Amino acid sequence: MTGVFRVVENEKALVIELFTIVEKPEGLNFYIRHFTPELVAWEKSEPTVLNLASLDAKKVDFENPMNGLPKHAILLRVDADTYTARSELMPEKGEPQVTEITYQRQKPVVEKPSPVKKK
Repeated sequence: MTGVFRVVENEKALVIELFTIVEKPEGLNFYIRHFTPELVAWEKSEPTVLNLASLDAKKVDFENPMNGLPKHAILLRVDADTYTARSELMPEKGEPQVTEITYQRQKPVVEKPSPVKKK
C-alpha cells in the first residue's frame, strides 16, 4: 500500500509525506519519508520504519523501535468510507505530540454528457 500526505497552508505545500506499508517475512512494516516541495528529504539518513505492533479488524498499530519520532502510527477504521490516522511523537525533550487526521472517501463526480443538438 502506498500513500501521499501533504501539509498545505495558504495554498502552498509545506511538506510532502510519502508512506508505504510493506509485507515482509517478519510482518508488516510502515515506511515514512518527508520531503520539501522541491523533494529534498527531511530525514538525513533512511526513511522512518515502524513495525506492526497489533492488528485487528478495525485498528492497526505500528511502533517505532528506534525512537519516538513517531513512536506510534495508528490507523483506525471508523466505517467503510472513513478512517482516522493517529501519529504519536515522543521527543527526547519536551511534551508528547499527538496528531489525528480523519479521512473520508470522496465519491467520484460523474459529469453527464452534453446533449447533442440535431441539425
